[in-house]
Amino acid sequence: MPHRRVAPFEALGVVTLTACLWSCAAPTSATGDGGARRDVATPTADLSTDTPARDVPSRDANLPPSARTRASSSIAVSPDGTTLYVANADLDSVSVIDTSARRLTREIPLADRPPAVDATTGHYVTRVGPRALALDATGRTLVVTGQRAGDVTALDARDGTVAFRVPVGSEPLGVVLSRDGASAWVAVSMDAEVVRVDMVRRAVAERVRTPPKPWSLALSDDGARLYVTHLNGPGVSVIDTDTRRLEATWAIPAVAVRGDARLANGEPRALYAAAARPGTDELWVAHSLHAARTAQPVLNFETTLFPAVTVLDRGGARVAWLSTDAQNVPGTDGQFGDVLAGPRALEFSPDGATAFMLDAYSEDLVAIDAARRVQSRLLRPVPGRTLEGMALSPDGQRLYLDARNTSSVVFVRVRYGPDAPTMSVDGESVPRATRDPMPARLRLGQRLFTSANSDALPITQNHWMACASCHVEGRSDGHVWRFAQGPRDTSSSAGAMADTGFLNHTATRARVRDFWRVINRVQGGRFSPDDPEQAAMLLALEEYVEHAIPSPTPPRTDPARVARGEAVFRRAEVGCARCHDGAAFTDSGRDNPALDLAGPVTLHDVGTCARGDPPDLAHTDDENHARGPCLFDTPTLRGVQATAPYLHDGSAATLRDVLSTRNAGDRHGRTSGLSPGEVDDLV
Repeated sequence: MPHRRVAPFEALGVVTLTACLWSCAAPTSATGDGGARRDVATPTADLSTDTPARDVPSRDANLPPSARTRASSSIAVSPDGTTLYVANADLDSVSVIDTSARRLTREIPLADRPPAVDATTGHYVTRVGPRALALDATGRTLVVTGQRAGDVTALDARDGTVAFRVPVGSEPLGVVLSRDGASAWVAVSMDAEVVRVDMVRRAVAERVRTPPKPWSLALSDDGARLYVTHLNGPGVSVIDTDTRRLEATWAIPAVAVRGDARLANGEPRALYAAAARPGTDELWVAHSLHAARTAQPVLNFETTLFPAVTVLDRGGARVAWLSTDAQNVPGTDGQFGDVLAGPRALEFSPDGATAFMLDAYSEDLVAIDAARRVQSRLLRPVPGRTLEGMALSPDGQRLYLDARNTSSVVFVRVRYGPDAPTMSVDGESVPRATRDPMPARLRLGQRLFTSANSDALPITQNHWMACASCHVEGRSDGHVWRFAQGPRDTSSSAGAMADTGFLNHTATRARVRDFWRVINRVQGGRFSPDDPEQAAMLLALEEYVEHAIPSPTPPRTDPARVARGEAVFRRAEVGCARCHDGAAFTDSGRDNPALDLAGPVTLHDVGTCARGDPPDLAHTDDENHARGPCLFDTPTLRGVQATAPYLHDGSAATLRDVLSTRNAGDRHGRTSGLSPGEVDDLV
């Protein structure tokens, strides 16, 4: 099915001046039993459950799949356990794997041709971008979301033929099927909607508006509720599957600083997964905590962000939260005995006694005692990179892990005993493609961007954080950091940074490869550009960021309003295009195409200087050239619709705020004289 080509201006989604930043801002055990700190069984009150733990149902590994967690995932297993289906986001395909023979039996293409590097731009281009899939109870119908294509594809799981495609909106991601298979629920992220597809009529039946960036989906045990995570918060929305109405949105509370900045604290971000615990009313949500109050120089790799699981009751109240044990801070215990990075997927054992959490960046798998709510086992290393999805076999005895970067599936054997279950890698990983169209250097760059494996790479310390920890999905975590030069909103790395001029809010950097300084200072990395091997890594990281993180797809819009907005944008008396000009919508580097930091460097005082706590301060660039406290680089507007909050300090919650409350004196666009309708069109 052909897909609509977006006009250059429409691809912006919106037009206005925003701010841009490209920065992310104790040894652990890998014994398989969660490390030496087994004294975490009795957490302190501020970290533990607020109500008594429920009794866990008796273990019955033969419960049918319908009695287990049903949540969106990039990997699914057939009801009889014989077949795996994996969404290949970088390959525009779905792989089919025989679990007994442990081999790829079919790769189902979803586009008319494989992804490739564009000969003109050098960008790696996918047309479909499958991110999640769901298999019905019969094992016959497989539904796949296409993030780039904006549709869902229904496949006959038996032979891989396409039954139908339904356009659903901008960037569909998570998908689950109703118990009877009659409805497919789809999280459409850029449209801030959850869509119900009628599988009989093969059409969109309902659209439910939600807060921004709906991402993963999970059904309650009885199928009456659909839980929706929002990638950068506020938390979880609840949809009644009978009335098809938004019932509530539960904000996951932030965690305050508790004296020592090394103790887990911060605002919930990267809400990648939710799962209903079988036999209970509990909803478990895997996410990260991004420190909101810690400032440099205290702000470093071990005070920046923390892995977390929040447990909610049926009414949305937080009854527990779990995070890392700060082993060098005595007197306060966490629930995870090891440092984990990038919680990505959750699965429960059939009886609900054990939660399995997959960590994309630290590249490991952790088992959690669901009653005591503490880590019981750790499997590290896992022989796969960029772990994005997980499926449990119907008998609960095997986990299958989607390793996106290595295009493989990892088999893990689970053995239940009187205490914690044991986990072990079960044989060699299974390749899920006969050919990888992504060039090796881009694959290396992807791995560097998404890895916190400090055993293998000089990217961080103690498996703490990856570039993608802050640049979630290669974009922004919507968080404001307290850096030495002032408050700084995380910028997006998506959308081809190669031609967007200087980097960072105040043009302190010219090349992506030079972010080794940030990696070392903030992430705890150990990069040296003088080391030939590490220099090659930095070049691969640069190439990946510049050519393989696609720009967000704009929300569904009215083309007539887009055209009117463009006309306003280009009016000389409004002045937007004076700075946001050219193909990249920025004047950054316009008079200095070599991006020589010695100059000239065009910066602007647009009246947004932060004077509170922390204030904007004078500083220097990478080559010690002075930068004033209130002069800022013009950012590109590519993908701007996905990067709220706005301005260098995140002080504008919306694009409308940028044009109004944060534009005193019309210093970044003369917008005060625009009519309400013109402002609407411009946004």
